[in-house]
Amino acid sequence: MDVSAINNASSLEWSILIPQLGVGGIFFLSFMFLLKWFLKSHEKLLDSSKEERANYQTAIQGFLKSLEQINILSNEYHKQTTEAHNYQRTEHEKIIDGLNTVISNSKSQGECLEKIKSNLDEQGKVLVRINGYKHD
Repeated sequence: MDVSAINNASSLEWSILIPQLGVGGIFFLSFMFLLKWFLKSHEKLLDSSKEERANYQTAIQGFLKSLEQINILSNEYHKQTTEAHNYQRTEHEKIIDGLNTVISNSKSQGECLEKIKSNLDEQGKVLVRINGYKHD
């Protein structure tokens, strides 16, 4: 078929339809074409929105997985920190007990040293008297 024949045929159809349908028919056909165009453009918009929502949901799922992993790691770190603090606390208690023992032993040894010192002072006084030295 020839292109001019197709153009002539379509113009012939319109020329036949216009008198049969009237002005209302022309408005109706125009409205239908406009409605068809609007629906196709709206369908494209809905498809792109659907794709965008799917991408958004995928991104949100990735964020949620990341947050879940961070939460798990945070809990593990908290447990390790708690264990470390408990270990440090027991070590500090052992150190404090050891220092208390040293202090109590030092006090008793200090008392003993004081007794030895006073005894040595008395012996020195005795030796001074025995040897005839004058004590100042």
